[in-house]
Amino acid sequence: MTDPKVTVRYLGFQALSDGSRRFDFSFSGPDASQHMISVEAPHDLFAGPGHMSIQECPGICYETLKCHIAGCSATVPVSINLTSADVAQHRRVGKTMGGGTHEGNTRS
Repeated sequence: MTDPKVTVRYLGFQALSDGSRRFDFSFSGPDASQHMISVEAPHDLFAGPGHMSIQECPGICYETLKCHIAGCSATVPVSINLTSADVAQHRRVGKTMGGGTHEGNTRS
């Protein structure tokens, strides 16, 4: 995210013991102060129908964080939890549930 006020950078992730993943970001506020924030993606978002692929998760976390920072007039927390609603809202158009894309069905 780049605008005159805020810059967000993805720093990396850590796999957690329960199967969740923590994605770390830094961002600079309008006053140029640096902040760290983590987005935790619970393991259940990576399994089952409509699961999120590991490859698409950093982008979804980034978009979720962008919206969270933009709508936050108070202090931004040090971590937020990703939800299935966040995945649905920020998943790329053309991306289907389960991490794959499908062509039209050709069966008669």
